[in-house]
Amino acid sequence: MAPKTEISNIRREELTQAALKCLAAKGYDRVTLDDVTKEAGLSKGIASYYFNTREDLLVSVIHKMWDNVMGLADRIWELPDKVDQERDVYNRVKKYYSDPGVDLVGVITNGVRFLVTWIDENPHIIKVVLEFWCQVPRNPMITKLNVSMHRFLASISAIVIQEGIKRGIFKKRDPMLAAYILISAITGLAFNNIINKGDFDTKKFEKDVCNFIFGYLTT
Repeated sequence: MAPKTEISNIRREELTQAALKCLAAKGYDRVTLDDVTKEAGLSKGIASYYFNTREDLLVSVIHKMWDNVMGLADRIWELPDKVDQERDVYNRVKKYYSDPGVDLVGVITNGVRFLVTWIDENPHIIKVVLEFWCQVPRNPMITKLNVSMHRFLASISAIVIQEGIKRGIFKKRDPMLAAYILISAITGLAFNNIINKGDFDTKKFEKDVCNFIFGYLTT
């Protein structure tokens, strides 16, 4: 029999994943605890045991989204070892990309390919991100999350851009500003993928995204 702590973690994860699906399908303002428990195939009593309110469950979703961002950073930037803490990721990227033997263009190209595929395979998560964005003017907690996510992603991207500038691969520009511009563009492409899903060939889409990024960084 699984220990109580392990069962608790499993139940929380099941409810959090169900909440992600419900948020994508119904929207932030319309999701109820009943919706989530039905999606998870659990009783309302079990859900109430782990989460006192709907808001508590949504906080769990927010933490899950942050975990997703950390995992994506590991994969996109091809870090040799998995790291879980924000500062550890920052330090690892800085150290890894200071090595002149690391192929920056190749890493960015592979990262774009992975990200485009991930976006295509996880439209429900992109929809939840969009839902959270819509809450930014009204919800301080979600505003803080969005600011933290964007600052983290921009800081990591700026390290790579700065290294490309130092090597003479990229044009001299403000690395942090360039990172925010590229993140904004890729975020827009992710939302476009929801609206126009199936309208574009994935491989051509990947190639054009890479051309856009390198065109911006080198000209």
